[in-house]
Amino acid sequence: MKTDLHCKSPLHPTPPPTSGATPGRRAGVSACLLAALLGTVLATGCATQPSPPRVTPINATIQLGRIAEKRFLSRVDVQQAPGGYSGVGIGAGGGSWGGGGGVGVGFAVDLNQLLNRRPPVQVDLYEYRVNTLDGATVTVNAPAIAGLETGSCVRVIHSGQREPGIEPSNEC
Repeated sequence: MKTDLHCKSPLHPTPPPTSGATPGRRAGVSACLLAALLGTVLATGCATQPSPPRVTPINATIQLGRIAEKRFLSRVDVQQAPGGYSGVGIGAGGGSWGGGGGVGVGFAVDLNQLLNRRPPVQVDLYEYRVNTLDGATVTVNAPAIAGLETGSCVRVIHSGQREPGIEPSNEC
């Protein structure tokens, strides 16, 4: 009984084997399987889509303007999160051949943290007076940030907090 094993795929047609030899049939079958597998992988890869980005709406008003005046207010110490580690170790053990034993207790402390305290981080606070493009004058207290100099373009962000925020911009 003779069977025809050539692939009849429109994506990857292969000619039928010319002789009745087994290697030709295997080559046709493997090419057909390869084409079918490739088609399945491509179809599966194209069917999956990435999840859409999550957008969180913010109720804020943004005004553009230029800094008219920058005045130093104060320097504030900022608390740092404790870094490194601290630990206590307690151990007990003992025993010997021929009598006698012992128990030991140990205590470990990181002396480097105790003796070399980090200096506090200080932040300079400034009062910025901004003339917005719509003619209003806004006063904002904010830390010193690169790009917030007299005459530079800024965004004033009113987001319902007690004071508006400020950030550099290139939109003026």
